[in-house]
This record gives sequence, structure tokens and C-alpha cells, in this order.
Amino acid sequence: MKLSYKEILIVIILSLLTSFIALSIDLYLPAFKSIAEDLHTDMGKVQVSLSVFIGGLAVGQLLWGTLSDRVGRKLPLIIAIIVYSMASILAITADSIEELWLYRFLQAFSGSAGMVLPRAVVTDYFDRGKTAKIFSLLALISGVAPIIAPSIGNLLLGGNGWHTIFFAMAVFGAVAVLLVIFFLPETHSPKQTTTTYTKKERSVLASYAHVFQNKQFVVYTLVGSLTFSALMVYISNSPFLIMEIGGFTGTEYSLIFGLNAIGMVGGNYSVGFLVNRFSTMTLVKSASLFQTIFAVLLAACMLAEIPLAIILVLLFFSLIMMGILLTATVDLALAPFHNDSGTASAVFGFFQLGLTFVLSGIIGLVQNNSVMPMALALLSCAVISFGATTVFKNMADNATTK
Repeated sequence: MKLSYKEILIVIILSLLTSFIALSIDLYLPAFKSIAEDLHTDMGKVQVSLSVFIGGLAVGQLLWGTLSDRVGRKLPLIIAIIVYSMASILAITADSIEELWLYRFLQAFSGSAGMVLPRAVVTDYFDRGKTAKIFSLLALISGVAPIIAPSIGNLLLGGNGWHTIFFAMAVFGAVAVLLVIFFLPETHSPKQTTTTYTKKERSVLASYAHVFQNKQFVVYTLVGSLTFSALMVYISNSPFLIMEIGGFTGTEYSLIFGLNAIGMVGGNYSVGFLVNRFSTMTLVKSASLFQTIFAVLLAACMLAEIPLAIILVLLFFSLIMMGILLTATVDLALAPFHNDSGTASAVFGFFQLGLTFVLSGIIGLVQNNSVMPMALALLSCAVISFGATTVFKNMADNATTK
């Protein structure tokens, strides 16, 4: 797949935008203890700031996706990134954990545009034959963020404390907004939204109803949401698994986390090659099968208290499958919606994060200093995903043969 200079520049900008969330989460993971001490609170309340962030992401996407279908992609992006940078600066001034929760929610609400709108831009700008490969390329470039973010967070933490981490987020936002203003073209004019609806029907709710009527969207949104939930369960529990149970230091945790993230990035990027040999539906079904196998092995190993090294190896291969699923499900879910891709992308992201918010909350309530809730959550997500993809793929194959 050959890309022009303009297309390469667009992919780079979109990759930076999709890195917003990974940086906003992974940069401050090593700072949890420092934040707890500085704000005179406990680790549990600092962990709540991550749940609040996820909730803000879920809600924010519904606004930015639908708004972009009506006014274009560029203006909402510019507004959102400016608000994100302002929220990052405000987080530095937080004197209590409750203030930090508020600013993290605002960060997430605005930063969610960096999740939903790049997906819509890809669907707008690139031909259908290129989209799976573009999503794969986006995932590869933006996937560097979770690999290096914890290490960068540790370095910033060693300088002027956790406040420096949020200042770095603000600077990243300032750079991103300049790139969007000067180099990202508008890919969607409101005039391009051509549907058979009457004016009365062109409401937000009507747009959502139109999206939910598509079975392909529903199935692959479910699978993508379950996969993302499993990923976030791993991320939020990784400090406990690696540092508390494994006894590793913060620096060692950053290295292990980065190595596992390489597995996910490898899975993301492999989609660009695998779609040349297999259909995207076949790819999703196969990846969900292997994901289920690895989840079963993980649960068995954790139950039997197998050495952590083996568990980390299984997590590495599991993350490869997650990388494949996260890239391929986006492509399949958004494929039916060229004109309403902003709304479809928003709903896709909302369910990804909404399900993650619920699942993380449940695990937090039943964790009790054990990794088994994490193992069972990964297994449940994998089994349901495999069941959904198998049923839908068989239905699609039967429809084709008739």
C-alpha cells in the first residue's frame, strides 16, 4: 500500500491524536503513590481517578462524534484539544483528590475527541480497500505511547513530581492543536451527510437508531468493547500483579509493561498484512479463538499459583490477540457507515468505555488482594467475543451461499 506525502502526514497526525488517551492514562500510572501522599489520600481513591477518566471518555465521545457529523471534523477537534490542555494545567493546581477527579473527567471528556474523530477521518478520507491497513498503521504508530509512557512518567516523576506529568500532557495538547490547525484537512462537510431521513428524523436519537439497526455494527462493537475492557482490566491491575505480587520496582514495572505493550502493537500492525490473506471477519474469529485459549491458560495458571514469568508470557501472547481484535473490529463496525461515521465511531467508543467502566468497578469491589477477578474477567470477555464472532460469521457465510 503506497501512500502520498499528504496521506502520510494525515496518518501521523491521527496517530498522535489517538495517543492522547494512552498517554493520559499510562503516563501517570507510576505516580499513583506520589499523588496519594501529596493529596493526603489512599491509593484506592487515586485509582478512582482512572475510573472517572474512563467515564469521561465514554460520555465525551457521544458529543464529539455526533457534532462532527453536523459541523465537520476539524473544528470539534480544535476545541476539544484546547479544553484538554486547559484541564491538564488545572490538574496541576489540584489541592484535593476530589479536585483531581473533576479535572481528570474534563480531560477525558475533551480528550475523547482524539479517540472518536480520527476513526471518522479515516473512514471519510481513505478508500474502503485501504481502511483496515490504515487503522493498522495508526495502531502501530500510536501504540508506541503505551510502551514508552510509563518510563517517561517515571522520569518526569523523578524531576518535579507528579505535577510535571500533567504539564507534559498540556504541552502535548498544544503541539497537537497546532498540527490539526495547519496540516489536517477537513474531511467531512455537513453537506456530505446524505440520508433518506426527513428533517425531523435527522435528530441525534435518529442517528443512533440508524446505527443500531446494523447487525454487523452491533456484533463487532460488542467484540471491540469486550476486548478493550479486557485490555483496561489488565492495565489497571498490572501494578498490583507486577509490583505487589511480583515484587518488582517501579522502573522494572515500566520495562515489563512496555515489553507486553510491544505484543499488542505487533498484533495491531499484523492486521495490515493478514488482511491480504484472510477476510477481516475470519481474522477476528481466529483471534478471538486464540484469545479464549490464552485466557483459559491464564486463569488456570493464576489459580495454581504458577510462577509470574509464565503468566507474563501468556499475557504477552494474549495482548497480541487483543491488538488484532482492536484494529479489525473498528474496521468492521464502521464499514457500513461512510456518511455517519462520526456517530458510529462515537457509539462504538461509548460502549467500549462504558463496558470498561462497569467491569472495572465490579473488579474493584471484589478484588480483595487477588488476581483471580482479573483472570475471570479476561476469560469472560474472550468467551463472549468468540461466541459472538462465530455466530455472526456463520450467518454471513450462510447468507453468501444462498
